[in-house]
Amino acid sequence: MSTPLLPARRWSILTPLPLWARIGLGVFTVSALLCYYQLRALGHLRVAWVSAHGSRDAAALDSLVCWDGVAPAERQRMRLLLAQELEHPIHTADIQLTFAAAAQPGWRPNRFVVARLVVVYDTPERLTVSFPVGLSGLTSHQVVMMVPEK
Repeated sequence: MSTPLLPARRWSILTPLPLWARIGLGVFTVSALLCYYQLRALGHLRVAWVSAHGSRDAAALDSLVCWDGVAPAERQRMRLLLAQELEHPIHTADIQLTFAAAAQPGWRPNRFVVARLVVVYDTPERLTVSFPVGLSGLTSHQVVMMVPEK
């Protein structure tokens, strides 16, 4: 008389956890990785902004701005403001996480705002400018412009 052997059981460190805990752990891991890459991308935007400003490259600053839905007159005005900002050296540039864009009634951001790029210029008054930053794809960001609501 022989006894049947039990089937081989695959073992992993997660096996003792219930299914809901394994799913929760997986969701947490994926969201933590996505947040990490988003923060890295925000850091890359800050470095690109400081680098373009340091080399006085107006075209590079222009490429960091999202121009979707911006009227040509507004686009020209903003390009002039960006060119004028190149006159002042940057003291510090920092990213602040936020999920709101301060806008006047009748205006809206042209991207979903996730942070602000706060630039402090090296002037006696410490001029400070805060640019809203929005998602431009899954892991890239651009400076957001305000466009009229339709």
